[in-house]
Amino acid sequence: MQLEELLTLSKSVQQLLNLIEVYKFGIVTEHKKKISFQHELNAFIENEYFNLKNNPLRHTSLIHYNYYRFLEDYKTQPIDELTVGNTIKYISGIQQRLLKILHFINLYL
Repeated sequence: MQLEELLTLSKSVQQLLNLIEVYKFGIVTEHKKKISFQHELNAFIENEYFNLKNNPLRHTSLIHYNYYRFLEDYKTQPIDELTVGNTIKYISGIQQRLLKILHFINLYL
């Protein structure tokens, strides 16, 4: 696996974490652009999913496969708002899953 590919994957995971954090902020503050934040997040997940689906690395790299599975889970069941307290716990759990993937990427870098 090339260093470039891991850096690209790391950048994607970090960008996804940022989008999730912005969406979480929108939920907590009842921001007027909350729906826009959610659409940006879902569009990013959709785009990443299709890019990785066509990438042969998802079959040979466990890190890519784990990220692909993450994207697949949240493509089929998008991140959505629950009650405020439950939503924060739910989104924090999602962020923890991504942080584990990012941690494994950083081990290789």
